[in-house]
Amino acid sequence: MKTILPYQGWALINPADMVGQNLWVSFMQLLPYMLQTGILILFAVLFCWVSAGFWTALMGFLQLLMGRDKYSISASTVGDEPLNPAHRTALIMPICNEDVDRVFAGLRATWESVKATGQQQHFDVYILSDSYNPDICVAEQKAWMELIAEVQGEGQIFYRRRRRRVKRKSGNIDDFCRRWGSQYSYMVVLDADSVMSGECLTGLVRLMEANPNAGIIQSSPRASGMDTLYARCQQFATRVYGPLFTAGLHFWQLGESHYWGHNAIIRVKPFIEHCALAPLPGEGSFAGSILSHDFVKLR
Repeated sequence: MKTILPYQGWALINPADMVGQNLWVSFMQLLPYMLQTGILILFAVLFCWVSAGFWTALMGFLQLLMGRDKYSISASTVGDEPLNPAHRTALIMPICNEDVDRVFAGLRATWESVKATGQQQHFDVYILSDSYNPDICVAEQKAWMELIAEVQGEGQIFYRRRRRRVKRKSGNIDDFCRRWGSQYSYMVVLDADSVMSGECLTGLVRLMEANPNAGIIQSSPRASGMDTLYARCQQFATRVYGPLFTAGLHFWQLGESHYWGHNAIIRVKPFIEHCALAPLPGEGSFAGSILSHDFVKLR
């Protein structure tokens, strides 16, 4: 038994030799095999994630290389169709005690880009505040009034702060839908740090017009404006292989996908009718009100 090397297999272990040994000696002889088995199991589980990423990127690369995907929703529009004036779009940004300067700088960039397309008459902006810090609330209202004055956004850029912060982000969006949702055919949900180009927004509206059965069309967000070395590496990575993964996900899911919670256009009427989020039953972290429509998050 002492001559068995650590890399030799289970077949070389003689159970008869182990009978005469004490338990500790037998355990120490079997320990390397137990560790190897555990490592192998962990490797197999973790490698599944790596393998899924590889095949997703590979299929995305092939799709982009061939330049065709019969399930591609972007093929349904040429990109220059006039927007239907009867179908208006709301850009909504739920916020809660966010960096005011950052929020309104992003909104300014987004709105100025929309104006550059000449299609701003089809869009309105709603800042949906759940902030409860008095200083931040005052700063938000001041920044909102300054933004309206500087971009001539009277009657198109609105600010609302809830007094009762029910159900957090999902409740914030729900409140918008109840109050103003009937005025709009589509809405685009923005994160507090979101910046979207006017070309992207008008393109999403055209895709909705060309695909009346589509409920949500998700854009592919990219990181920008990062400061730290790690964040800059992440930003570079999303720029390089982000299109590959997006095309790969589109290939595997045959044009379907999940909603990431922001930077997507949503058809308002079916959203109101079918997407109310009931509280989860039970107790603990996975019970109670759902915080967002993208994933069930911990409270």
